[in-house]
Amino acid sequence: MGMIIPARNFSGDIGSGLLKPIIYCCPYKDAANAAVPINLLLAEKLAACRPNRRTMRIETFFHQILAPLPDEAVIKDFDVMFHPDYRVDVLRMMTVVCKKKPFRAIWPGTYENGTLFYAKDGCPDFKVFSVEEYDVTCIV
Repeated sequence: MGMIIPARNFSGDIGSGLLKPIIYCCPYKDAANAAVPINLLLAEKLAACRPNRRTMRIETFFHQILAPLPDEAVIKDFDVMFHPDYRVDVLRMMTVVCKKKPFRAIWPGTYENGTLFYAKDGCPDFKVFSVEEYDVTCIV
């Protein structure tokens, strides 16, 4: 399901309107400079709600933060979504929200051989995502 495109073959308008997130796994032109950091906004919304409700509210809060941004906005710094207490599949949540509000993201981890990694093995928030299992496009 997922697609991997080398950065040298990627045209910025590819993927526009496809309703699936484009994830930059390497620096791409000025995407990082134009990207909107959302970590603090999301953390503030999560902190305002009871701890036992955060897992079920994180997707709604994520969408609320993206809603005022222009379509295809690039986001970065969303590490709070990987907190192990929230028990969410971050890529699945991104694909769901992208159908409502198209966006692109700068991956906060690493990419290797069709797999996205977040954090280092042994860390409590360590996550591994096989790109082929998600409806995303990764630019590597």
